Amino acid sequence: MKWLMIALLAVSGPVLAQGKSGGSDAKAAARSPVEIKLWSVHATNTHQNMDARLKRIAKHLGNLKFSGFDLLGRQSVDLKVKAKKKFAIVGKRAVHVTVLSRDEKRARVKVQIVGAKGTLLDTTVSIRRNGFFIVAGPKHRDGVLVLPIFARY
Repeated sequence: MKWLMIALLAVSGPVLAQGKSGGSDAKAAARSPVEIKLWSVHATNTHQNMDARLKRIAKHLGNLKFSGFDLLGRQSVDLKVKAKKKFAIVGKRAVHVTVLSRDEKRARVKVQIVGAKGTLLDTTVSIRRNGFFIVAGPKHRDGVLVLPIFARY
């Protein structure tokens, strides 16, 4: 099964200045949760419509070799470092997300996609603060399932 991972940098909001307070602020920030958002998108060539709810990431989806994109669902959870969440997705699959670490610039996130026959994907990515990356693959109906994963903090 082919998988495509696209590392994407989203436009981030203002960055707060970090003072030199001995590092306690940085340690506290590292313990703060990361909001993980998982979107499920069906990419297909059976139509040429872009779901209006995908406007924020439409230019990135346009790089895929599909003409139509439908948002199937959105899920969100706040995860502290070392915490794990299982997201159920279509096709009797699940996405397991673990926040391994985070600092003021990036979050390291482990992503596993599990299906009926076991683990389909197991990778660790670095997502820029308030950014996202896209995993495209497995087949779904007449196209593929595209999974944008956001890390906001």
